Amino acid sequence: MNLLKERFRNQQPVIVVNVGGRNPDVMAVLAKAGAHAAFIDCERTGIGLDVATELIRAAKVVGLTTLVRSWSKDPAVLVQFMDRQVDGLVVPHINCAQDAVDVVELVRYACGNDQASSKIIIVQIETRQAIEALDEIISVTGVDAYLIGPNDLAYSLMGQRSARTPDVLAAVADIAQRLKAAGKPFGLPVKLEELPDFLASGACLLYYPIEWLLTSALKDLTSRLDELSPPGNQSSVLE
Repeated sequence: MNLLKERFRNQQPVIVVNVGGRNPDVMAVLAKAGAHAAFIDCERTGIGLDVATELIRAAKVVGLTTLVRSWSKDPAVLVQFMDRQVDGLVVPHINCAQDAVDVVELVRYACGNDQASSKIIIVQIETRQAIEALDEIISVTGVDAYLIGPNDLAYSLMGQRSARTPDVLAAVADIAQRLKAAGKPFGLPVKLEELPDFLASGACLLYYPIEWLLTSALKDLTSRLDELSPPGNQSSVLE
């Protein structure tokens, strides 16, 4: 069994880092640092099929699990990533149970039943339609985890991406509660200060963009430099 699938089944924390762009060398660093999977984002970055293939191969060399988020849920698009031997798919815009069924069937078609059992399927819950159909979506067999998309959900509900209104926060909390009650592994993007709420919600899939890691590390570095530097000689890089 894929070790990531096992972590999802046991609802253990899973750290998934969005690598951001074309940087195959980062795969070794992520593997050594303890990331559970590299998130290759073909929806919100300029990564296309050729670059995704390069990143998948670089991750395999260092034993790091790869997840590709496609720009489309179209089976004709998803099968191309399966043919490149990606370990799993993150599929956007899942609005109904049939959407989830189509993904599961596509993976079986692309890999055969035996190999398909080792592949990871994560579907995104990020629209009003998905909230309304959530009970039917989570009844589909073969989905390993659910990724809540607060930004796109805000756009679907409020017409403004990234809005953090009470209605959006309540919708995210409702989705989380329903997934937890159903015993389904799920997660969402969270920053370090949000980890206590993340764990309290029952989430286990921690989505973290690499730029957040860099920002946090640089802030810690400059803060430490300021502590050690003589007065008047502090760093102002991030000011």
